Amino acid sequence: MSNVSQIAFGVVGSVADLARRGYRAVDADVWREFAFVSASAYSLALPRREAVVARPDDGHLPVVLVHGLGGNRGTFWPLRLYLRAHGRRRIYSFGFPKGTVEEIAAALVDFVDDVLRANGEKRVDIVCHSLGGLVARYALQRLGLKRKVGTLVTLATPHGGTHAARYVNTVLTRPLRPDSNLLKGLNGENLSRAPWRFFAVMSDRDIYVVPKEGMRHEAAETIFLPGLSHAEHLVSPRVFRTVLECLDADECRRGAFTDLR
Repeated sequence: MSNVSQIAFGVVGSVADLARRGYRAVDADVWREFAFVSASAYSLALPRREAVVARPDDGHLPVVLVHGLGGNRGTFWPLRLYLRAHGRRRIYSFGFPKGTVEEIAAALVDFVDDVLRANGEKRVDIVCHSLGGLVARYALQRLGLKRKVGTLVTLATPHGGTHAARYVNTVLTRPLRPDSNLLKGLNGENLSRAPWRFFAVMSDRDIYVVPKEGMRHEAAETIFLPGLSHAEHLVSPRVFRTVLECLDADECRRGAFTDLR
């Protein structure tokens, strides 16, 4: 082997060794989250807005899906397919317009009204991921949506805030901080007599909601699914099964969940 070849192999070996060390120096949950975020790239190919049209009555309330920060309505596509396979046909995905949490919540109210009007219904069920849960709660608690919702299911929503939001200073991350005025206002209300059923799904490997206890809410039935990353809530069959159970009124009344309150 020539000297040039030996040097080349030495350089490659050194780079590979540095790469291995760098990989091991990063927490495994970060790589896990990166993998699931990358796997969600398919959602970028879907239109950001969905036209609301009437769909055949499936015997259930229409379901409105609300994505989280940095997502789009396509991020719920796997859950949507799962629900359709289990008989839910009237599913609608809400996409965030530009604006504050309050402005997005107002747009959600209009979207829900369109869904109700198109289907001749009085209520919908709402399933949210991350920030979407706070958007829905603002619409419920502040904008009169509470009488139009049967069940609210939040997935990895920072009800108590997250310290990770301090790393970014934007109009949508500031309300996610534990001491934000938005959270103080929403959490200052007593929801024990709220007219909707409330479920909060959480996990223990979420790198965005810190601490993980922020995913709980005192008025919600907490459902703990260990081992999930933040984005994994959007693709996990365990989450899909849990969401379907939450939307099923009979299952909810039987209380077939793990309550961590």
